[in-house]
Amino acid sequence: MIPKALRALVGVACLTGCATSAGTASLADGRTGTFPILTLTYPTRPGAIEQSASVTGDLSLPAGSGRVPAVIVLHSCAGVTPEIGDWARTLNGMGYAALVVDSFTARGVTEVCTGHQSINPGSRLADLFRAHELLATHPRIDPQRIAVLGFAYGGWITLWASHDWYQRRFMRGTVPTPAAYAAFYPAGCNVRLLQEADVHGPVRIFHGTADDWMTIDHCRDWVARRRAAGQDVSLVEYEGALHGFDVSRYAQPRRLPKVVNSSGCTVMQQQDGTFTDATGRRFTGASSCMTTGASIGYDANVHQRAIADLKTFLDEAFARRR
Repeated sequence: MIPKALRALVGVACLTGCATSAGTASLADGRTGTFPILTLTYPTRPGAIEQSASVTGDLSLPAGSGRVPAVIVLHSCAGVTPEIGDWARTLNGMGYAALVVDSFTARGVTEVCTGHQSINPGSRLADLFRAHELLATHPRIDPQRIAVLGFAYGGWITLWASHDWYQRRFMRGTVPTPAAYAAFYPAGCNVRLLQEADVHGPVRIFHGTADDWMTIDHCRDWVARRRAAGQDVSLVEYEGALHGFDVSRYAQPRRLPKVVNSSGCTVMQQQDGTFTDATGRRFTGASSCMTTGASIGYDANVHQRAIADLKTFLDEAFARRR
């Protein structure tokens, strides 16, 4: 869901970083597998305050013993589905560590695709950057070479994480900024921020031209505006591919009638931190531009091409940080 106001994202409380029952202080012991990450949950309604929270991360490493690049993986509105695990293994096969961050389960959220539950993007940004700090303490991870990979709603968070505005509010200066940002069919391309040119690239969007959940024209515009400002962003287009072109359980394309769809919206950030739609009214999930229903479908050829394209992008980005 798109937030009702940005003010809930401001003023991130400083976490102590000490060992607690709710979070992991360090990965210096070289552990892998699942562990808790201390973070914050930001409110989805005005007037409420953020709360301490713990989410989970699942770290897997490639074979070997030396330091390696790493990728933080952000799931879609459906949570950590089997495909996310497949991507972690694919990243390991590329020679990268993979840290899958589950922002939903510990918060009691199952999915936000239908709009019945929601997670403020600020909560997911906090999850991402706390996971980033923790991952940098692992003895096998090169802290200079940590990238972000997000899918759909996770792709939206990936795009926002590349912006200076959000980095200044959610990073604490203890680790380098991420080395790269890869977003697969991201939500949020139709959200126009006040300081769009302040991007820390490189950013790559991987998107199907037949996607009707977040139509590609919004992402084309997103890229064009930032490229005009000289930013290292680009869009990889897959002709005829639907949303979820990497989700093999949708080998037969399906229409999902109950999911919320903001493709008909253009959302603009205002100086006071709120968002408005194209009519100038405050944007909410009930705005007149919102619809329901979207298509999803697997494409084996596009999936394989996307794996190769992602590897090329990450290899080049990590090589710049050597």
